[in-house]
Amino acid sequence: MAFCPTLFWLFFGLLLPLALASSFGFLFPLLFALGTGFPLGFLLLLFTRMGRGRALKGMRQVRSHLLRGAGAVFVALGILDTVLYWNL
Repeated sequence: MAFCPTLFWLFFGLLLPLALASSFGFLFPLLFALGTGFPLGFLLLLFTRMGRGRALKGMRQVRSHLLRGAGAVFVALGILDTVLYWNL
């Protein structure tokens, strides 16, 4: 859908030099493409199987759990970062 600057840096700045240095480097761009395309493919499959209305309603129900989980991860990482910074 979009090619943002972050993906550009990850692909051309990090992945391709790593792929050139590795013996199995030809697989890295394939795995990158599958990993970035998987969420879109999953949503398209969900919309075609369930119908757009039911799929969006189900995602709204899951949204609160995902937001709480993401918040807990960010708080935990913030505490970990603070503890590691002050213990250096």
